[in-house]
Amino acid sequence: MNERIAGLKKIGLNEYEARAYVSLVGLREASAREILDAGEIPQGRIYDVLKDLANKGFVEILDGSPTYYRAIDPAEVMQSMSAEYSHLLQQSMDTLKNLHIESPSGYPFWIIHNEPAIVNRIFTLLRSAEKEVIIFSSNPDFFGQFAEELRRVRKNCDLHIIVDDPGKFRFRSLKFRQANEEFFYIMGDIVQDGITYRNIFSIIIDEKESFDVMNMGTKRIGVVTKLPVISYIIKRWLRHLDLLDDEGNRCMK
Repeated sequence: MNERIAGLKKIGLNEYEARAYVSLVGLREASAREILDAGEIPQGRIYDVLKDLANKGFVEILDGSPTYYRAIDPAEVMQSMSAEYSHLLQQSMDTLKNLHIESPSGYPFWIIHNEPAIVNRIFTLLRSAEKEVIIFSSNPDFFGQFAEELRRVRKNCDLHIIVDDPGKFRFRSLKFRQANEEFFYIMGDIVQDGITYRNIFSIIIDEKESFDVMNMGTKRIGVVTKLPVISYIIKRWLRHLDLLDDEGNRCMK
């Protein structure tokens, strides 16, 4: 019984509601007295508990003297709740999709610590690209999450992908350029205060915004830079290193 009560509490019932419903499922149809005895529910709470269960769709009230209560079949209850939760989840998703919060204009840099948020940021940037996307990666596992989206991006944008070792990046229909020694002189590992900072993925979108994902010791962070001048300087530097292929990945079959 305790396991069943714990399960019902997870879907929104309180302790007494869960006890009453489990007891009534076993009794099938019963008076308030029988339910409170079976479920060990305080006498002063039983009628409020049963009324709340009826409002939530768990119980039917059979008027009479005395009043009787009947449990609605658990399968019907769960099916109804599933449909309601699906509807609420869809509403929440639609609301969040339309939510746009501008970052404070006085802060062109900020850090993201949550990995799902880091991945979502990259997808958002890729979908916003209009002309050009420049990427550096040293981690094929992390890069692989975006391979399919990059194939879509290259149809409309110039796509440049620089990697530490093209042999590690076996993704069809994408072209990789190997970084050179001078590149790693700037973009290689940095050790500060005993902590190693390793860049695993960087992206520049339309010379407007850059986003760097790095391992900071055992942690992973994402650094947002919304300074177009920084993106412009990095692009010029990459051209100086001859790492931006004029053909890129655009329209490559």
